[in-house]
Amino acid sequence: MSQTDDLKTQNSIAENLTKLCEWSVRLSIGDIPKEVLKYAALILGDNIAATISAANEPEVHAYHQQLMNSPQVAQATLLCQNGPQVSMMNAALGNGLAITWNELDDGYTKTAVHPGALSQPLILAAAQVNNLSTSDMLRAVVVAYEIGTRFARTWPQTLPRLHPHGVFNAICAAAGYAALLKFNTKQFLQSITSASTMVSPGPYSHPIQGALIRNAWPAAGAWLGYFSCEMALVQIYGLPTGPYDVFEKGFGASSNPEQLGIDLGSDWTITAGYHKLYGSCQHTHASMEGLEQILTTYPHLRGGDEIQEVLIEVSKMAMNFNNAMPKSTLAAKFSIPHAVAATIVHGAQARENFLHTSMSDQKIANLRNKVVMQELQNISAWPYDRPAKVTIKLKNGEKIMQFCEAAQGSSARPLDVQMVLHKIKFLSAELAPNLCDAVIALRQIIDEDQLESLKTSDWINSFFRA
Repeated sequence: MSQTDDLKTQNSIAENLTKLCEWSVRLSIGDIPKEVLKYAALILGDNIAATISAANEPEVHAYHQQLMNSPQVAQATLLCQNGPQVSMMNAALGNGLAITWNELDDGYTKTAVHPGALSQPLILAAAQVNNLSTSDMLRAVVVAYEIGTRFARTWPQTLPRLHPHGVFNAICAAAGYAALLKFNTKQFLQSITSASTMVSPGPYSHPIQGALIRNAWPAAGAWLGYFSCEMALVQIYGLPTGPYDVFEKGFGASSNPEQLGIDLGSDWTITAGYHKLYGSCQHTHASMEGLEQILTTYPHLRGGDEIQEVLIEVSKMAMNFNNAMPKSTLAAKFSIPHAVAATIVHGAQARENFLHTSMSDQKIANLRNKVVMQELQNISAWPYDRPAKVTIKLKNGEKIMQFCEAAQGSSARPLDVQMVLHKIKFLSAELAPNLCDAVIALRQIIDEDQLESLKTSDWINSFFRA
């Protein structure tokens, strides 16, 4: 790129980022359509349920105990059994560690990013500490999502080398916190440009290989996003070129600057995401669903005794998830061979597919070695860009094929409201028995224009009442 083109790109990024921040600051709760707010409430409930579902995982439980035992002022809720109160940052860190642990949080697939998981732990904690209403809280949820998705669409070429939980963590968290506390445009822009210098270059190879530190990147982002905002308030901030310097020069990703400022207030990206039915990387879902369709038609194939080979044809990106010998539950969640084998043994929706017990399941281990992966040609554009073709070869020579164009729960085949509510109830019934009802109630008061009357703290505390 010539020096002139380089300068044009920098100026375009700065211009569009300023436009995005100005829009975010001006946006009122009344500017957001009720259907968008109701969808935001559903996403929030889904992510809270995902967080709660991980509370008893050994590593998460151990960290929560560490947080609860530290000296602190009780300010915000740790999303685990009985909803203990801890400091604001301890709540954000503890919930940030748990929110993606079981791979059940929502996401956005036009360009891979999880703005909800990266922003909502801090938003919920800060809303409680500042005694803010659910109106302020939901506005921040929407703003953080819109900023996170637009950053990811501006620099999509960070994939597949770097994971979005790292490269967008601080930005999403800072956007949510700045929106929640209603920063002015100067403060908002300084917070975002500073946060862009604090993002984590988390390698995508880490989750594939099972490095659990990947699950900590949302928590790290909560701290870094908060710190970026606090620094902006005392006039400590970076340069306007921060996003360009980091993403373009540092990460080597070319940019689409117009994506930062395009269709603001008309294209609500929070409505274009996905919800997960299976606790694994979304790239595994089409393979699991296609396989489950075969097994439903041919139930005698469950268990895998008659199967000689399973050919899985997927996108170029999904070919990265080919680890046939995962060493941790995280690696299993990012392994198509493991997802396929576990589906054959237990069924696609079985909870045990990606838990610790699955790692020592000999049937699953044997079947992983029978999975062959090939790149599928002529992939369609989004939202049909994550298909899978499954071909089972039986020991008698027979072949059975099933094609899944897009998995259920994806933007192409979204779950209806009742299905998401069912998932929320299923995941949270034991530890937060009233979460599903609380989400339903929140959606109801959106219709009634009563968000200002309900404090975020009261709403969160209601989860744990039987």
